[in-house]
Amino acid sequence: MNNKNKVNKIIVVDLLYLGDLLFAHPFLENLRANFPDAKIEMVVNHIFADIMAENKSVDQVYAFNKGWSTSKSIKFARKLKQNNYQLGINIHGNWRSTFLMSLINPAEKVGIGGFAKDILLDRTLQLDAEQHMVKQYLTLLDQLNLKVDYEVKPALLHSKVAEDSLKKILQANNFQEQKTTIGLNTGGSWPTKRWPASKFASLADMLIDRYQAQIVLLGGPGDRERSDKIEGLMRNSVINLAGETSLQQLAALLRKLNLVISNDSGPVHVAVASGTKTLTIFGPSDEKKYKPLGQAESLLIKVAELDCRPCGEHQCPLGHHRCMEDIEPEDIVRLLEENGWL
Repeated sequence: MNNKNKVNKIIVVDLLYLGDLLFAHPFLENLRANFPDAKIEMVVNHIFADIMAENKSVDQVYAFNKGWSTSKSIKFARKLKQNNYQLGINIHGNWRSTFLMSLINPAEKVGIGGFAKDILLDRTLQLDAEQHMVKQYLTLLDQLNLKVDYEVKPALLHSKVAEDSLKKILQANNFQEQKTTIGLNTGGSWPTKRWPASKFASLADMLIDRYQAQIVLLGGPGDRERSDKIEGLMRNSVINLAGETSLQQLAALLRKLNLVISNDSGPVHVAVASGTKTLTIFGPSDEKKYKPLGQAESLLIKVAELDCRPCGEHQCPLGHHRCMEDIEPEDIVRLLEENGWL
């Protein structure tokens, strides 16, 4: 890019979800390597602001609420405009984030183009839809003629405060540190991403009966009803922490687990970025783009012969949801045993 040495303030805009934000960590680390002395700031979805604040490559995180009125959103952008950024990079690429960066008005605005968004950008970038999202984000830096280390993997730190507060939660739930502990993340942003509750219940009972595992149900407040249903379907007792932890506490909790078994959703990416082994159940989403990458080993399971997947749809277009229904608890246990994880 031109005048790299004159850039001392950078704003990055990414209003996507948790997994996507973690996929952007190598992008941010590479950006920091190219601009070691610059102030790098970031605008993110307010739900994930706390966990992004732990990223050592970012100096300041600003929380944007997608539910704000137009006037409040404009006020937010105008306040950031006063920071006089030399470079703005929009890696989200939708209209909302493009308009937001336009209002923040850095001296040079670059971002994902297309669908007439180009008129609001000084330079447009393109994502390579065939690549994993981590690499897609890194190619944006390539397009800006910056140095890129493609070997960087997502990594996540968590706060000491979150770790200390988590101890009280675990003590209240009789969490036993010495036991082999497996977390089950049963939610998902789309209905089609969620493996059936009855199968999660059967899997949990199987892991307890055969391996004396301690099972922890994970998730946010929106996953509590589903977790309660799974707990109610089980013969054995579990620790149900869905909705009981903040995102930073969840990151601290995941580091304590031996394994996380999860649908394709944010917490599985937090787990592998935190150094915990994961097994991800893939249904409609494309594992080539979205498989967990991080500091630990990761397995995935999918239906091998199914021409309709990955469809990327929020509801099954064919009405059978076989990409999830055809995966059985025994299939998961067998895969874990074959890899020596049980």
